[in-house]
Amino acid sequence: MANLSPHQPNVSLVKGLQLAASALRKNLPDGIQFSIKTLRNDRVFCLFLGSSLLSFSSLASFEMLRLTRLRREAQALGPPRDRRSGAGEAKRKKTKKPVVDTGPKFRAQLVYLLRIVLPSWRSRGNMLLATQFILLVTRTLITVKTTKLSVFFLTNAISQASWKYWVRWVVNFMGWMGMSTMVNSGLKYTESLIALELREKLTQHAHNQYLTANNFYKVAVLQKGGLGNIDQRICADIDTWATNCASLYGHSFKPVLEFVLSLAEASKELGVARPVGLFLSQAVVAGLLRGVAPSLGCMVAGEAQLEGAFRRTHARLIAHAEEIAFLKGSNTERMILNNQLSANMRMRGWYALVRIRKYLNENFAKFQGLLIGGLFVHIPFLTRPGAGEASRISSFRATEELMLRCGSAFVEIVLLNKSLQELAGFTHRIGELFQALEVSKGETEPTRFSNHVEDWAGAGSEGKVIRFEGTSVDTPEPDGRSRRLVTNLQLEVVAGRSVLVTGPNGAGKTSLFRVLAGLWLPVDGTVLCPQERLMWLPQKPYLVMGTLRDQIVYPATLGVDRSKDALILECLEMVGLHKLATQPAGLDLIHEEWNDVLSGGERQRMGFARLYFHRPLFAVLDEATSAINPDEEQKLYQKIEKMHTTVFSIAHRLELRKFHHYELILTGDGSGKWDLIELGNNYKNDTRLISNQEK
Repeated sequence: MANLSPHQPNVSLVKGLQLAASALRKNLPDGIQFSIKTLRNDRVFCLFLGSSLLSFSSLASFEMLRLTRLRREAQALGPPRDRRSGAGEAKRKKTKKPVVDTGPKFRAQLVYLLRIVLPSWRSRGNMLLATQFILLVTRTLITVKTTKLSVFFLTNAISQASWKYWVRWVVNFMGWMGMSTMVNSGLKYTESLIALELREKLTQHAHNQYLTANNFYKVAVLQKGGLGNIDQRICADIDTWATNCASLYGHSFKPVLEFVLSLAEASKELGVARPVGLFLSQAVVAGLLRGVAPSLGCMVAGEAQLEGAFRRTHARLIAHAEEIAFLKGSNTERMILNNQLSANMRMRGWYALVRIRKYLNENFAKFQGLLIGGLFVHIPFLTRPGAGEASRISSFRATEELMLRCGSAFVEIVLLNKSLQELAGFTHRIGELFQALEVSKGETEPTRFSNHVEDWAGAGSEGKVIRFEGTSVDTPEPDGRSRRLVTNLQLEVVAGRSVLVTGPNGAGKTSLFRVLAGLWLPVDGTVLCPQERLMWLPQKPYLVMGTLRDQIVYPATLGVDRSKDALILECLEMVGLHKLATQPAGLDLIHEEWNDVLSGGERQRMGFARLYFHRPLFAVLDEATSAINPDEEQKLYQKIEKMHTTVFSIAHRLELRKFHHYELILTGDGSGKWDLIELGNNYKNDTRLISNQEK
């Protein structure tokens, strides 16, 4: 491409602006009259233009009125409807609206997350980022080179009617097309791999935190950290964060590189002062627009929170489908779902209105950049002396294309703040997740409790006893207060001496077992137990996703190991579930959801088969036979006795007393009183041993 020769200098920047101002004063009336005349002659365009403006303004106005009316109706209905729709949860917890920005807190949270997904410079994520960086530089170089050469060859070919230049353009374009196809495909592929890598690493870290020290129970059930919809944060928010983060990396380096390289090429025709002046003016305009632009971070976090609540409502419907069907509650559930959907759509509607300001800012920034850019780019070519027509046109078109790309890249750089705000919304939610998990992880058991759990797991006499030493247990009430369940419990469950726990509903029987498992902390005292030699059998046994074999060996995993199959079949035979293994798949039988296949009694039998397989020293049974008929129930207990497993159980059927040596009776009157009696052959031979009423 021909450059300006030394004897054809550009006019200075100030002189050029003066010439442009003079031309505007002289020709502005003519320009306005011509534009008005053009519009008058194109009535179809004017009709569609007026209709579009009227439709847009009317739609926004009516939507604002509709959302205002719906908000007032929702407020008039009061808390009960809010509670049903799930929207009242935030009110009950009195949580504040999330404050999200791109300041120091966001940067600290982002660095924290990036350190998780990019632990070292040799990590796979960093290798992918380096590969994408090389591809980004290559694509930018291709863009700048192909713009300059293609415009030069094509304008010369057309202006001079030259087949020589046209063939050069064809060959040039075909070469750049092949290279661009490969590089752009590589960029898309590496971006998808980066997103997958970020999601995998961050989700694995979340799983490690979530499933450490019973965090999943503390966060989901005990609401430690005050977060809801944990599943949505782990499954959806991390995925969106990873996608946005990978996209932002590519869409931040690309405009920066394109801006620098395009500016360097354009400066050869325009000089340095004009491009610098142009982008300084654009920086000022962008700063002014940023001041009136809406904040997107809190909106993104709010939308994700509402989506999580809506998803949770559907998840509850699936989890309790049978109970709802029995109660014929479909109409009520439909109302609950629709109320949650309405709350979601109302908030999204308001956010859509707020985003109008964002769209107006972005489009104004885009088009005013073209206008102001024209002042800086057009003037040198309007004032160039002695240039031929073909040379002037080819130089102008190439420079204009470069400046357009440069300006577009600059606008992308300016608008990165909006992308950062959206990323900040998800970064805030994921940061809250890890903060809550850290808090829950820090709320561990008292030192003596945790230390003795480890020590008690060893061999010897101390590893054959469960001991409560002055243990007091409270349960939280909905109003924030607590109710005393057990006070100053002194109890030893020695191997070979089973204990039955009884009492009215709500007395604290299961709560006592939660403390034994470390799920709840005792208010006072300590609990010592051999955790590694103890197994839990709840009223509703957990059935893992997997094969029939996996149900029996859980929480252990065998994979493809079939060395224990004979023992597994024996355990199934002992509980009357051998028929499940007679199907063609045998122990490899798998169901998507075992709870939907087995009845309540069969699920409890599966729990006993699991107990027989592991043969623990102690078994904690929480109404583990409530769905099994009494005759079969006693047979299951007899087999436990033959295994020499000591049971610490909750049961309401009196027939089970004969399988226990002691009975712990909780009064359940809120005082925490209890009695411990030694069981004889009949009720008359029972002996009262100790009671806290004597303290």
